[in-house]
Amino acid sequence: MSIVESLIRLVDPVQAQAREEDRRIQREQPKREAAGDPPRYRCRICGLEDESAVYCPTCLADTMRAIAP
Repeated sequence: MSIVESLIRLVDPVQAQAREEDRRIQREQPKREAAGDPPRYRCRICGLEDESAVYCPTCLADTMRAIAP
């Protein structure tokens, strides 16, 4: 807790309580991802398309590259 927040609690406890309630509500809300489909990747060797960004399950190698949207 910062010094400013401590002073607000001393001077205006109602405002401090309202700010805490707002923070609690924001923490409890689920995080929303950016709108759209998850990124897709294509293996540069076998051409397999998948959501995995690291290893191609067919080639078992680090050959996946992002597909431009």
